[in-house]
Amino acid sequence: MTLKYGTGIFTAAVAAAALRAETDQKVGFHKSLSNIPVTGPTGISQPITWDLEDPDTDAGYLNSQDITTMIQHMGFRFWGNRNCSDDIRFSFEVATRSAQFLLDTIINGCFPFVDQPLTPFLAKDIIDSINAKLREHVDAKHLIGASVWYDQAENSVEQLSQGVMWIDYDFTPVPTLENLGLNQRITDRYLVDFAQMINGANTTEGI
Repeated sequence: MTLKYGTGIFTAAVAAAALRAETDQKVGFHKSLSNIPVTGPTGISQPITWDLEDPDTDAGYLNSQDITTMIQHMGFRFWGNRNCSDDIRFSFEVATRSAQFLLDTIINGCFPFVDQPLTPFLAKDIIDSINAKLREHVDAKHLIGASVWYDQAENSVEQLSQGVMWIDYDFTPVPTLENLGLNQRITDRYLVDFAQMINGANTTEGI
């Protein structure tokens, strides 16, 4: 039986989801989707102007509005690192992705501790387990830093007696190099040793 497929549209959302999963696995959750070649698209439905040096383009305008777009430069690739969060700490896509990844990883890692006897030893085991996972990501350069602790103020006697315990952790995500500034200067200081450079060149030629 021969299957026939009509003309379809490969949406940017589908491409982004697939690329996010691939990037998480091959590079890490600390790398944004921006400036990675995307396989699959054969075109862009709306022409998007882009220039690496000039932000006065369609892509530059969309980025300034915290919108990631797709450009064609050495293949198709997403361009932009921001999302629409009102919280500046989560404005980078990688910050949000890091938070999601860590929460899912830590929750899954804590599964064996659920329904165990709630003792100080269990609390310490949970903290040590989370700390080991956070340290693993810091060592892998997926995070700048992270820590975990037990806050007595967050855990009242009444809560503990009812089997409720809170563990706190924080982390610093890896920022994305979004704008690279280059300062160009003309200088005469390399002419100071001009005569010595000539002598050095003559010595080299005589060998």
